[in-house]
Parts: sequence; C-alpha cells; structure tokens
Amino acid sequence: MKKILNLTIIILICMSCGDSFSKFAHSINNQTEYDIILYFTGQEFENQDPILCPANQETIIFLMEDWSIKRINCSPCPIKEYIKLVVDDGKKHLIKDFANDNNWECTGDKNWSFIMAGSYYAYIKSTFVIMEDDLE
Repeated sequence: MKKILNLTIIILICMSCGDSFSKFAHSINNQTEYDIILYFTGQEFENQDPILCPANQETIIFLMEDWSIKRINCSPCPIKEYIKLVVDDGKKHLIKDFANDNNWECTGDKNWSFIMAGSYYAYIKSTFVIMEDDLE
C-alpha cells in the first residue's frame, strides 16, 4: 500500500512539472465605414505584406504562443512600434492611441490542467476597436 501511495505522489509531482503554453491573438475590430491598412515599418519587417482591415470586420493581425498565465492581462500588440495604421488611403486619421493599454479589450478562454495546478488561460485575444468617433 505504501508503494502505491508513493508511486501516486511521484506521478502527480511529475505531471505538475511540465510547461504549458497559451495562444495569444491581437486583432483590430474596424467598426467604421472605412478600410484600414496596417503597414509594418522597420528593417525587420521589410518583406512583410500590409494587412487589410476591411470596414465593419474584425481582423487578426498577430498570433503567438507563450507561457500560460493564470491571470488575464490585456496588452497592446508586442510589435506596436513597427505598425502604422492608414485609414481610407490617408484621408482620415486615427486619433485613438494604438500603443495605450487602456484602448485594448481582452477576452480569454480558461482551461484546467495539472501542469498549471488549476485553471489558466489557454487562449487570450486582445482587440483594438476602432469606431467612427476615433477618426478625424
């Protein structure tokens, strides 16, 4: 009986020693009547094609996988300093700050795991919502 108990404890310890990863998505929810084009700047992204964010649609602009977290946190896109948003071929300008944490909305899906010793967020989506009032 003691061997079974010790083996059970060892198995539980081994199960909790792994690493867990979550998916993180960043999107732009364009709730305007204008198309928005996201351009990448900087030498690291010179071969990266622009991303079209059509009017009245949500577009995923960045996906990544990283260590799982137990608390949801909303952060701007990690490559925000290399992104330029152009509205309607430059006829309109975005006045909402793309780099401000407070301008992003977060949602997440929770899972439960022995590895994380409880619940954690398996998928987190940070969304930058653009409304008509955010343009001038």
